Amino acid sequence: MRKLRARSGNRYLVHYDIDGPRVRLGLAWFVGAVAALALGTVATALYFGLAFAAAASHALRTWRARGAPVDPRVALVTTALTVAAAAVHPRAMGVAVLVLAVAAVALAAKDAAGDLGAAFARASLTLQTALPAAVAGGCFVLLAELELWAAISLLLLVSAYETGDFLIGSGSANAFEGPLAGGVAVLVVTLVVAALGFPPFGVGEAFAFGLLVAPGAFAGQILASVMLPHARALAPALRRVDSLLLTAPLWYLGIDVLIV
Repeated sequence: MRKLRARSGNRYLVHYDIDGPRVRLGLAWFVGAVAALALGTVATALYFGLAFAAAASHALRTWRARGAPVDPRVALVTTALTVAAAAVHPRAMGVAVLVLAVAAVALAAKDAAGDLGAAFARASLTLQTALPAAVAGGCFVLLAELELWAAISLLLLVSAYETGDFLIGSGSANAFEGPLAGGVAVLVVTLVVAALGFPPFGVGEAFAFGLLVAPGAFAGQILASVMLPHARALAPALRRVDSLLLTAPLWYLGIDVLIV
């Protein structure tokens, strides 16, 4: 109870939900993600499209639970369509992001019945929850198309971070031990990726991109808290993919520009 009280007042701290079979669910998520990557672009887009669409929907649902007049189905559909568009072409994803923004504004204006302030507030909440999830999910699909082994490497590194962070952080009395443990786990897996020579990385490139994962994953967790009304809001699908919210776009853009 002392730890819960210490964390409840901070808007941006990561909340570790230890109820239920979290380790088994995390393992099932990882196995499903690897299987989707192995099956190809369509399976990857379906798996991660559903995951990130559910993340956006869960995030917007927490705002509706606090009385905001928003529809989580808008975030669900627009995010899924954006990730699916990424499987077609990067430009198709860009168009889908624009459609997401226009749809959020148009539906908010329609429901607000001429009240510009209310329309702006509704559209802002929809974009706040759907846009980061849509961009991250789409970028992961683009990364898998660009370099499959890079996507597998990122999944391994992010999973290592989450494992260390959860196992240590969920039992810690402060907010730093979990991310530090996650960073150590990332370093160990980065050594493995560099040693095995996963394409398209050389040794130096593997370390450069690997070292982005720990701070990127931690920042993604903070971004997820910003997407919610408070850090302890119940959004399990969002917390499942929050470590990819920033790392997936960073890796895709970095590999596309600097390596490929």
